[in-house]
Amino acid sequence: MALEDIFKALEEQADRDIVAVTAEAREHAAAILDEAEREADTLKRSRVEEAERLSQARGRQTVNTARLEARKEVASVKDRAVVAAFADAREALADVRTRDDYDTLFRGLLREAVEGVGDGGAVLVDSADVERARGALDEFGIVAEVRGEMHCAGGVVVELEGGRVLRRNTLEDRLDKFAGVAQASVAEILFA
Repeated sequence: MALEDIFKALEEQADRDIVAVTAEAREHAAAILDEAEREADTLKRSRVEEAERLSQARGRQTVNTARLEARKEVASVKDRAVVAAFADAREALADVRTRDDYDTLFRGLLREAVEGVGDGGAVLVDSADVERARGALDEFGIVAEVRGEMHCAGGVVVELEGGRVLRRNTLEDRLDKFAGVAQASVAEILFA
């Protein structure tokens, strides 16, 4: 019976070892599972945080893009309004000859253009201003040819040295110069 007792003892020892190994394996598996769950939670939190960060960045980018587009549109509207204001001013020039003070205005433009020139050259004006120019030149004591070749709202161009030098002093020229310099001021007035 001794052999039977040995086998029985060995069998009992094997059962105890199996139970111990199985328990240890279950504990090890539980630890691995806990670690895997912690890593999964950490990874999930990291991915969620990354997704939130990307979402916020995209949101900020979308908002900034929308703001930029809105600013561009506002600037475009303002630019069109300024251009329209100068176009309206150009149209208003068409009626300047009907004003009571046009003769004074024309004489001032002519005086500025011929100042320091002396005799000679040609004064180009709109056909409506030919007699006005001749009378003013006589009064200024300047001898110059007057030609009604231009089409303008008012003003003169003095041609010197056979056309190589021009002194432009028309209302359109002045408006164009003013437009280049004053667009920001006009926009401020229109949109203040």
